[in-house]
Order: sequence, then C-alpha cells, then structure tokens
Amino acid sequence: MPSHRRLFSRLSTIAAGACLTWTATVSAAAPTYTIEALIERAQRESPALATSRAQLAGSQAGLITARALPNPEIALEPGSLSPRRAGDPSGSSTALSLVQPIENPRLRAARLQGAQARVEVTRAEGTLLQSQLAAAIRDRFFELLRLRAELQAQQEDLLLAEQIRARIEVRAAAGEAPRFDVLRAEGEVALARRQLEATRLRLRESHFGMRQLVSPRLESEFDPVVGEADVRILEEADYLALRLAIAERNPELMLNRNRQFAAQRQVELERNRIVPQVSLRATHERDPAASLNRIGAQLTIPLLDRREGPIAEAQADAERARLALEQRRFEVEAAFDGAWQAYRAALSQVQSIEGGVLERSRQVLNIAEAAYRLGERGILEFLDAQRQFRQVRNDLITARFQLQRARTDLERLAGR
Repeated sequence: MPSHRRLFSRLSTIAAGACLTWTATVSAAAPTYTIEALIERAQRESPALATSRAQLAGSQAGLITARALPNPEIALEPGSLSPRRAGDPSGSSTALSLVQPIENPRLRAARLQGAQARVEVTRAEGTLLQSQLAAAIRDRFFELLRLRAELQAQQEDLLLAEQIRARIEVRAAAGEAPRFDVLRAEGEVALARRQLEATRLRLRESHFGMRQLVSPRLESEFDPVVGEADVRILEEADYLALRLAIAERNPELMLNRNRQFAAQRQVELERNRIVPQVSLRATHERDPAASLNRIGAQLTIPLLDRREGPIAEAQADAERARLALEQRRFEVEAAFDGAWQAYRAALSQVQSIEGGVLERSRQVLNIAEAAYRLGERGILEFLDAQRQFRQVRNDLITARFQLQRARTDLERLAGR
C-alpha cells in the first residue's frame, strides 16, 4: 500500500508540473542562442543573404555603366591619288576623321535615374529576403521550443505509464486486478514510447531546418533561450502602432513601390531616346596638292522610328506595377488583420486553458486517481482521465506556439 501511495504521489507531481512554459532547459554542453543572436548570425553567414548582397553589388555596378560617356570614333582612310591629266600631281592621299557623340543631358539623366531605381529595387529585394528569413527563424525557434515542451511532457507520460504498468502487474500477480488491466497498461506504455520517439525525430529535423536557415556552420545541437520581450503580450496600442507602420515599412510594399518607380523611369528613358542625337565630326584630308580640314555636326533625326513600341511597352509595365502595388497593399492589410484575429484567438485559448480548463482537467485526474486507488473505478476510467489531461496540456503547448506564430506574422507584415 505505501508503494501504491508513492505511485499516485508521483502522478500528482507530474500533473502539477505539466503546465509547460516557453522556457528551455539549458544544458551545460550545448551553446545557447536567442532569437536575435540567430538572426544576427544569419545576416553574417546565410548563403541566401550573401547571394542577395552580390546581386546588390552587381546592380550598383550598373550605375557606373549609366555614368559612362560615349567614346569618340577615329577613322583613318589611306589612299592614292592618280591624275587624270598630264602634269597633275600624284601620290598618296590620306583622310583622318574624328567623331564625338554628344549625349543629350535629359537622356543621360533618365538613364542614371533608371539605374538608381534598379539599385533600389535590388536593395528592397534584399530587405524582403532578410524579413522573410527573420520570420522563418522566429517560427523555427518557437517550433523548437514547442517540440522540447512536448518531449518533456511525453517523457513524463512514459515514466508515469511505466510506473502504472509495474504497479498493475504487481496487483495482477496478487490477484487484485484482471489481466486485461495489464494489457491496457502495456498498450499505454507502447503508445507513450512511440510518441516520444516521433517527437525526438521531429526535434532533430527542426534543428536541421534551423541550420538551413541560419548557417551551415550552426551547431547541430543548441539551447534556445527566450527573452521577456519575445513573449510579451501585444495590446491594442501595439496593434495600432504595427498597423500604421505597414504603409512605410512593409518590405513587400517597399519592393513594389520601387518597381513602380523603376518602371516610370523606364518610360522617361524611352521617351528621351526620341530626341535627335548629335555628333561632332572633324576631318583632315591631305593629298600631294593640298590639305583640307572640315568641322561639322552629324544629326540623327527620329523620322521613321518614333519608338512607339518601346514606349508603349514601358507604359504598360508602369501601369502593371502600379496595379500590383495597389493589389499587394490590399493583401498585406488583409493579412495583417487576419494575423491579428489569429493572435487574439490564440491568446484567448491560452488564457482559457491556463485560467481554468487545465486546472479542471487536473482535478478530474485527481478524482480519478483517488477513485482508482480506493477501488471505486477501474483502470479504464483512470487512463481516460489521464488522456484527457494530456490532451488539454498539448492543446496549451500548441496554442502558445500559434500565439507566437501569429505575432511573427504581425511583426513581419509591419516590417519589424
């Protein structure tokens, strides 16, 4: 009988400690990382961000191309002079000409603005990539915490199931319990062990996924550490501040605005290419009888090709970029409102479970424990109460994860 009481004392201890929080158990051997530390390391070592920086360097090189002046053209035309009448001089005749294109200032300014707009588009693409990567790291971080909480709970479940099975085997051997109770307890142990192994596998996969996001050199095992700011509950003031930040700081809207600006600059560039192009020409000709110098200008007149096709294409691209910006603004605002509703729903569920549901489930488990200990209920009722308690506890773990996922979406959409 004393061992029987110790068994259920252990059950009560596990039940009381099963309300898990977002606090990781830090081991002495494994390194520790906060969300900010992982994001900072990803900014330094992520291959995806390195590729983005290389693309930005390439687009900035386009500014050098846009600033380049047209090169002069030199033509040398050696020849010979043959007289048609007797007595006229004969010999070599050479012509040297120099042509320098004069670029239209408006065309040059439009080209520079277009190149700068492409740089801003590439920079906005890098900002969007950083935002998406930070959100993915945050999601993976809290997934690691969720899996660790599930693993801890399942380890306790397995320990409890094995203790119950051992006690029932003793009672069955003494003739106090039927053999069916032993089979039932063995099934609970097997189920708890399978769930534990499955969670361990998912935890290893989650660690590998974090390495893919952060850096190939990230440790395969580390302890996530949560700060108070990471789990602070968002209030209505936070919602309003994040909502106002969408228009200016959302990375997707910034990218679409830059694309629209780049498309408008392309329209200006195509229009300025209609302007007549001027080239200065200087020619020096020399033959046995005389030398001749000419200075003039060459003008390319856009008479037949008015570039109507390229201008129309650029205008269509600009209109498409404007409409894409409007559509994306509507989608982002709708997604933000949806994320806020998801956040409030998850918060309500967490508060509901923490405020009463978990405690009532624990009380039911305690009552089932006492009834089984006194012989008033069978093993089935006791195991059913235990299973219901585990379900509520797992719902709490999942709700906390959904709460953090919704917050991640809110901050990502607000450009934080």
